[in-house]
Amino acid sequence: MDPNGVERQDAVEATAQDAQDLQVSYRRNGKLFSCEPCRKGKLRCDHVTPTCGRCIKRNKPGLCVYHPAPLTKTRTSPPPGATRGPASPASSGSYRFSPYPAPPATASLDRRRNGLMSPPEIAQGAEYSGYRLNGTTTGQSSLVQSPVLPMQQPALDGHQRSASSVLSATPESAMSFRDNKTGFLGPTAYSAVYTENPGSLSILEPEEAEDVSNLPPISPEKIQMGADVLALLQDMPRYQRFVQRWFDSCDGIVVMQPVFRVWIDEMWREFGSLLSEGRPDQLYALSELIWRNTRRPMKTHGQMTAHEWAKAASGRGLRWEVVGILLSLIGLVAVNLSNWDTIFDDIREAIVDRATFAERMRKASDQCLCYCYECETLNDLYICFMYEDLVLLECLKGDAHYSSWQRTGELCDAVVAMGLHQGNQTDVDTPFFLAQLRKKIFISVYARDKVVASFLGRPPRLSYRYCKMDMPLDLNDEQLFETGAELEATLKTIDADGWNTCGNLNRNTWIRVWFLECQLREEILELALGPQQEDFELRSNGIRRAQERLHASFPGFMKISPEEVLNVSEGTMGMEAHSGRREKAMRQLNALFLVCIHAGIMHTDFLLQRALVSRMKTDTKQLIPISRRLLKLILLAQAKRDFFRDFQGDLVYLLTTHGLPSAGVLAVELLKQEQSRQYAQDILPRSEIIQDISVFISALAAVGPGEGNYGICNQGRRALKRVLDMVLSPPAPIPAAQQQQAGDGAKGFDEMSFFMPTGNDADFLQWLDTVEFDAVLNNGAMPAVGGADLV
Repeated sequence: MDPNGVERQDAVEATAQDAQDLQVSYRRNGKLFSCEPCRKGKLRCDHVTPTCGRCIKRNKPGLCVYHPAPLTKTRTSPPPGATRGPASPASSGSYRFSPYPAPPATASLDRRRNGLMSPPEIAQGAEYSGYRLNGTTTGQSSLVQSPVLPMQQPALDGHQRSASSVLSATPESAMSFRDNKTGFLGPTAYSAVYTENPGSLSILEPEEAEDVSNLPPISPEKIQMGADVLALLQDMPRYQRFVQRWFDSCDGIVVMQPVFRVWIDEMWREFGSLLSEGRPDQLYALSELIWRNTRRPMKTHGQMTAHEWAKAASGRGLRWEVVGILLSLIGLVAVNLSNWDTIFDDIREAIVDRATFAERMRKASDQCLCYCYECETLNDLYICFMYEDLVLLECLKGDAHYSSWQRTGELCDAVVAMGLHQGNQTDVDTPFFLAQLRKKIFISVYARDKVVASFLGRPPRLSYRYCKMDMPLDLNDEQLFETGAELEATLKTIDADGWNTCGNLNRNTWIRVWFLECQLREEILELALGPQQEDFELRSNGIRRAQERLHASFPGFMKISPEEVLNVSEGTMGMEAHSGRREKAMRQLNALFLVCIHAGIMHTDFLLQRALVSRMKTDTKQLIPISRRLLKLILLAQAKRDFFRDFQGDLVYLLTTHGLPSAGVLAVELLKQEQSRQYAQDILPRSEIIQDISVFISALAAVGPGEGNYGICNQGRRALKRVLDMVLSPPAPIPAAQQQQAGDGAKGFDEMSFFMPTGNDADFLQWLDTVEFDAVLNNGAMPAVGGADLV
């Protein structure tokens, strides 16, 4: 017989024998055996080897042993030739050799102690799929053969391994994975009476996090899918240019900027050569490691620094959340840059164009999000990932897409399940930076919920009535990364209300301002979308007074008009004018934030006035000036496209969210004016409105098919163009015989005034796009639109 064949057969038999030995460590329900003291005392064991934590606390490490088969008697050895347990892979006729090298036949398991089996240790060895990460002297990591049993191997030849060659999970063990995934429990929960009376009701010790070695195995298909995603990271040095481009202009969306640097440095230090080579077997093994890491809970403590927190999720602790956040950020940068940006020069041939590249990043990010969902992850990183992936999704698919609405709901659910709606103060278990991060996450999600609800005319999911509205301090990302005396000195620059006293503007500054405005937006949404209320006018007046008080309390930089900043080429917006790229980019960002927030404030007034028109049947005289100011601001921002060259996605957001509703109001009023032949030049100057709407139509036409809101922009462009066509090219004069009928129609049209959908901007566009304007002008009355719900 061929010696090589004998060695290969011996290796397979040794592997099968080790598989049977490993199964001794698991009970029939798939869980690991407890040590003998914990088992006999019916206590929960943490399965740590060589001594569990409970035995260490009891100061009895010598008694901590793991028996492979407790409650069983000694049995005699099987007779020669008899098989031990299930048939080995070698005895199965359908067995195919794995494409990866088999473990050496001479390898022995290190976990045996005095004939007993201990649970496998994964945290230290990072053993998986027959390979192990070994640190080298160069600081890189390489994948080498490990003498441990492969849990599962990829079936690259299309055939699955024999069922006896892998560890399978029972239904009981699969369900136990979900036992401790409860999340936040409030004062009305089933456990509230127990937690509130620990002295009277003996509370059991809280459930400890499930050990990853006790979880059901990961299927080879999922591991291989993860390896396909990791193959994209081969171009990470190129992607770093995108990340650096983002942080040259602004802080992180929710994740702090220095955290990204730690993630990328640690990941590339550990796996740089592996990712560069892109070998399928190594990517498969790395994918399995990341799956295992993602299934582990992230542990924090009160003295943990932001650097330690970031480092724990990268390098050997790399998780799918981190991979997904990096991919989504790269895609988001690609969406916001112009098509002709030089950063796309070296990828244009391989990726085709900017839109294709961004979509590829989004799909990969979605895959990572699905992996986190499979692992039933619920932590701070996961919510950050969900938020940043949602921003990318909205840019590529549009704000009105059902996926965006669905993801927003999932994000709100995760925030509540984490308990972030109840505030998060620094305590012995929560470090300062993490408490600030959680507050930032909550107010960001709360504000986005109100924006989406306003745009779609749907009830918001998060209500301030059930939330503790705590805001993060007005600190930038670098300051949140500080520790010790440096952090204490920074905190002294914060006033009693949480604002910085140095005049520096950062993302937290703007988020705080918009968060305060969104609390009023929620009140207006309740008026606009809720049932009829008798005290409608009283409540609307109360909201107006609250708006005035809030706007008077805003910091000084908010009292600068955006027109003043945009009309001055070197507006500093809270910083001195320098020639460096960072300073120029920050001027862009702060000017953009100022435009967006002022546009949002005007839109809040716009929504309140529309609600009054709809519910109280008031006229539109107060709505028209608000619409004119809002449209003027949007057109001014569009005229500065070159200044905002790195934020093209935000300009499209301004067009759809704020521009379309205001332009639609002016278009309808212009059409009414044309039909009635009664011109009010002081309120609605005809020539100026026609010019503004014409420029706005051109801006809508500039949004290409690759943009997420292209469909909405195209729909609005067609509708507004039809209005201008009817205004500038009216039909033939009405015959004298129909003058009386036209006069009656005009009266009916005037009484109806602004009788159209007011709670939903998307419905408003659909209504405007389907109105028969010929019938309007000829018959003098606005006809009912088929299928449209007119509020």
